Amino acid sequence: PNPLIRALAVRTMGCIRVDKITEYLCEPLRKCLKDEDPYVRKTAAVSVAKLHDINAGLVEEQGFLDSLKELLGDSNPMVVANAVAALSEINESSPTGQPIIEMNTATINKLLTALNECTEWGQVFILDSLSNYNPSD
Repeated sequence: PNPLIRALAVRTMGCIRVDKITEYLCEPLRKCLKDEDPYVRKTAAVSVAKLHDINAGLVEEQGFLDSLKELLGDSNPMVVANAVAALSEINESSPTGQPIIEMNTATINKLLTALNECTEWGQVFILDSLSNYNPSD
């Protein structure tokens, strides 16, 4: 099907905030996070944050946090920006307060590469994430 239809489907499923259906969202969301189309991947990244609001344990069990971290290295800057936004949102609601994004040279380079080519909205999330970095040198 059309990528727009796939993206709208995963967005709609993410907006249904009923705990009993969250397990049915997992497999389509997993596929959308690895979709060939960047629009579908960026929409799926936001859906992970929405799913985390509903059922944080499920997101961690299903490995969605790792999938979001993988999207930080995506070739499309908007996918990277949405992954950063989702991880930031999840991090804010985390009871541990431990940063989810491990800031190292590789991650910072990926974020800086995406920074120049994404929208202002994406730049805000990336810059906010970069501002949390404390160099060890």
